[in-house]
Amino acid sequence: MTRLPHEQLAKEYLEELLAPLGNVTTSKDVESEVEEIDVWFVPTTSSSEN
Repeated sequence: MTRLPHEQLAKEYLEELLAPLGNVTTSKDVESEVEEIDVWFVPTTSSSEN
């Protein structure tokens, strides 16, 4: 749920920006809190890391 008009735009922008780098989830619920995470990003790991 967005509270401000620019909040949805920011979520969509971050999702597009981070998608090539890993898994992006918007509006993820936090179980231990009453809050909600706006953007959750998990980078993709590369098997060729040194």
